[in-house]
Amino acid sequence: MECEIRSYIGTRKQQEDAAACCETAQGLFCAVCDGVGSRKDGGASSQLAVRRFTELYKNGFEGGFPAFITSAAEQIDREVFGTFGQSCGTTAVTAFIKGRELWWLSVGDSRLYILRGGRLTQITTDHDYSYVLDLRLKKGIIDRETYEAEKHKGGMLASFIGMGGIDIADVSMKPLILEKGDMLLLSTDGLYRALGDERTAEILNNNVNSVPAAADGLIEAVRACSGTIDNTTLAVISKIMEE
Repeated sequence: MECEIRSYIGTRKQQEDAAACCETAQGLFCAVCDGVGSRKDGGASSQLAVRRFTELYKNGFEGGFPAFITSAAEQIDREVFGTFGQSCGTTAVTAFIKGRELWWLSVGDSRLYILRGGRLTQITTDHDYSYVLDLRLKKGIIDRETYEAEKHKGGMLASFIGMGGIDIADVSMKPLILEKGDMLLLSTDGLYRALGDERTAEILNNNVNSVPAAADGLIEAVRACSGTIDNTTLAVISKIMEE
């Protein structure tokens, strides 16, 4: 199994993303975090979250991954909030691969994708205000007029680690069974806002036999973009199994 991580500061003054990948007897674990840019010390919170996710994973866990990662996220949320108060926060997406099983957690708008058979599919959900508005409209809590009036705020984060209580999280309750040739991508929002899913899929498909080349290709494509570019961090994982 291979995991390659790449980062690019973009046109920002500070790098507020962080990422790590490690492998133990239990499997491979990867975490990618994006400090909340509108808050002070976002980079410190993402670094803290990645470090603590990795430490807790390396300590090992009994029982299922969903219980472990939920507990870990709640603990790290308290640690970030306790360290920085309301001045800091970070999104998080984590993936755990055990044999052919893929498990994950996400909080915020960092994403997990799978490339299978040439098609790129987003596994996680973006926890932004658009997500909240859609739920409220679906449940009849708000009417269409209110929805339309509020949707311009849709990109605002609705959940992140460091809130002092995570509002929304995606946790896999059962694994996605991986197939030979699958490629996984974890990324902060800098990647998909710069490239979009179609261009991302094209680059992965052009480099499907090389994890380093796929990671390099994505980050170089972001570097080539013009205009304001956000911090971008990604992890590409492949060669899930041998047959």
